[in-house]
Amino acid sequence: MFERITMLLNLRHIPGPPLSRYIENLWLVQGTLAARWRNLIFPDGAMELILNLGDPQKLCDPDNPSSYTIFQRSWISGERSESIAIEEAGVIHLIGVRFKPGGAYPFFRFPISELTGRVVELDAIWGSAIDLLREDLAAAPDAPALFSRLETWLQQRLAAEAERGRSIAFAVEQIQRGGEHARIGRITEQLGISPKHLVREFERRVGLTPKLLARVCAFQTAVAWIGFKPEMDWADAAVGCGYYDQAHFIHEFRAFAGMTPAVYLKRRGPFLNYVPLD
Repeated sequence: MFERITMLLNLRHIPGPPLSRYIENLWLVQGTLAARWRNLIFPDGAMELILNLGDPQKLCDPDNPSSYTIFQRSWISGERSESIAIEEAGVIHLIGVRFKPGGAYPFFRFPISELTGRVVELDAIWGSAIDLLREDLAAAPDAPALFSRLETWLQQRLAAEAERGRSIAFAVEQIQRGGEHARIGRITEQLGISPKHLVREFERRVGLTPKLLARVCAFQTAVAWIGFKPEMDWADAAVGCGYYDQAHFIHEFRAFAGMTPAVYLKRRGPFLNYVPLD
């Protein structure tokens, strides 16, 4: 497994403002996988736009990996509350945009909830424009030039009304802080809006309800807490991650990971949000 990873170039680039308000990073993965690599990927609160200049990728049924959908050119992976399974092999040349929660909306300009739980080919959304971008990125002489071209394209797509989403950005930040900061009643009081209005705006701009995003963030806190520790005190982990008790912790972890924390501890790979299926 680790030999496979060392064969792949993995680069990250943090865009400058204004893109940095909406995008966590741009990334590039490039190399060759001689053998099939299949992973379960946990929900983490982010949406990702992916452009593929390599061999096709397979989106598999986690319960039946022999059932899959092939994605060849470019796609957007919407917000998720369940894990997905991806199979890769051959030439790997992927370019990605990792959006912050709520960050994708100004670029798509339709309710992001339409993409929730889905992986959608981008030519169905942007037509030939996405193919022109792929061609432009494929012609980039190096990684810095590639990231520069992608930033320019994203700046051109950024909607003029993007600033109107600042209240949702504030709510997302509070939810990510966790604890008392993540209480929905506290957030709506600070913003001066009703809970129904917050839910409606979250569904439109984020793709998850505030409560569901808070649960995903808590799950990610648990994944980070486990980290690469060789063994765990699960009662201590439950308290440390803010769950009511150990039973609640295990129930929530299984809901998002599809496995208990103990099983994850045994099966986790070199990336915390990825579990090898082979």
